[in-house]
Amino acid sequence: MKKIILAFLHFVIMLSAANAQNSINFYHSYPAGGRLAMFVDSGARNVYYENIFPNQPQTAFNYLKGIKNIGIQIYFRKTERVQDYRYTILADNKPIAVNKLIDTAQLKNVDRGEEEVRRSATLGTFAIKDKTITILTYDIQRPQEVYKNVFYGRPIPKAKIKTFAKRFATKNGVDYSYVTDPKDRTSITFTNKDDELTIVKDRSDIDYLYYTSIKDKQTNKIIFESTAWQYGGYLDEAYKLSPYVKIDKSIFKKSGDYEIIIQPLIKWDKYADSNISSGEIEKIYDPAYAFYHYR
Repeated sequence: MKKIILAFLHFVIMLSAANAQNSINFYHSYPAGGRLAMFVDSGARNVYYENIFPNQPQTAFNYLKGIKNIGIQIYFRKTERVQDYRYTILADNKPIAVNKLIDTAQLKNVDRGEEEVRRSATLGTFAIKDKTITILTYDIQRPQEVYKNVFYGRPIPKAKIKTFAKRFATKNGVDYSYVTDPKDRTSITFTNKDDELTIVKDRSDIDYLYYTSIKDKQTNKIIFESTAWQYGGYLDEAYKLSPYVKIDKSIFKKSGDYEIIIQPLIKWDKYADSNISSGEIEKIYDPAYAFYHYR
């Protein structure tokens, strides 16, 4: 009886893996950043691959909206020492493979239409729907150069403004006044002593994905953009540093209504197969309205 049960369980596991693999189109690959490529479900359209962000040269973000399964391959030049490379795989930030060597026995020559024929190895197939797969790779000869590939199968969370901090002059230097957990419409008044506004965002594993812009609601023009977050001075409930951006008062030329938007830095229109609607994109924006009055 035990043998029958074990055999049946083994069959179910193998069948599940086969079904996941069979649903992937291995005839068409997408660049996933660095030396990785990925294969996704047959007929998939919304594959936002190889997103690179300012100040993150070693990170590639792949947003896989509605994708169920992916296969991942790693590529090497003929001159590279494959045995020197290591990889770690995380599923929802939990390790499932740590500092693994590349299986050189499975290396295959691949002609990708380039002048140079490369070698490839498969790192595995993974269920990605509502999950995050992160792969870290490095060469033991250059261990400081870790490349990070993120495969994001979840809905992108809407960023949230945690705090507005307004800096003003005092006899002893400067001080701040705060608005914490602001509502969608927040009124802020600048006096002659005020000189700076700080916007603090909630911390996440993908802070680099978001950028901040400010729009003049009267002219509908963007008057400020920042793709870089600073850290230091602001802690969240878990005592981790929160990302923030500073804005000089001088960008506000007049009193009025301004919209602060924190949104993903993904160029949606560059992907020919995308069918994401503008309404879906707006759902992952976080607008906050502020009235600025000068005295």
